[in-house]
Amino acid sequence: KFTSWRAFLLALLTLALVQAEGFVLSDVKIAVTTSESVRKLYESIPYPSSFDKPIQLTSGDDFKMIFVVTDKQTQKGVQPHQAFLTLTSEENGNQIPIIVRVRENGKAKVELDMKSAPNELLSSPGNHSLDLIIGAFSHNDPLKYHVGTLEVDVPIQSSGPSPVVYGPKPEIHHIFRPDEKLPPIWLSYSFMAIILIPWLFLIGAWAYIGVNVSLLANAPESALMSLIFLGTLLGIEILFYNYWTHLNIFQTLTWLAGLSIVAFITGQKALSGVQKWRSMGLR
Repeated sequence: KFTSWRAFLLALLTLALVQAEGFVLSDVKIAVTTSESVRKLYESIPYPSSFDKPIQLTSGDDFKMIFVVTDKQTQKGVQPHQAFLTLTSEENGNQIPIIVRVRENGKAKVELDMKSAPNELLSSPGNHSLDLIIGAFSHNDPLKYHVGTLEVDVPIQSSGPSPVVYGPKPEIHHIFRPDEKLPPIWLSYSFMAIILIPWLFLIGAWAYIGVNVSLLANAPESALMSLIFLGTLLGIEILFYNYWTHLNIFQTLTWLAGLSIVAFITGQKALSGVQKWRSMGLR
């Protein structure tokens, strides 16, 4: 029985300590500056007291609140998991949350710039209850602190059509550059003539030095390889012409890869046959 009583008292003591855990605030300060950086208000509030008079905000004002979040038991600064300031309208009950930035050492800061204030606040001026809510997984009870009353005095926005946030966007008209103009026809024929000059030179050289057709008849394999090699070179020239007229680059590269392999193999065999004839003293 004595042991059970000790366990019961220990449980009660643990529960009391858990319930005692919580947050406290220190160094609570409130400041309001105008759009010209003129300070309208700068006050310190002893926690847990509230600000005794309404905090007035007009267009262009900047509201700031700084404080330190500390643990009630250790009196050390802590960083809660959630911290936000709520503005509750006394007229319609609408709530506007504002995130509070808290550092690891417990120093916190929250700011409300009326130049970029939420539309819900600008469309419902008047008195708003200012409450600070802080909570963390490590503490059993969250903190809810009534800071004071915020009096928003701004012109009511006109009830015009609200801007569309999610909806169709304006059509994007793409402008493509016009096709490149072809060069003059005389320039194309000039380059074609430059490409054909080596062939004319080859035919003229054969006519000048003479072609020993009898060797081609005696070595049909070498003759065939030579003809295929020359035909492949001519096919590459024709391929480039077709690329200029109607083929695309991928089609051209596919055909060029196949013709290049044939030209390499047949050219090597043709040159080997010519070297063999020269070693035998034939031309």
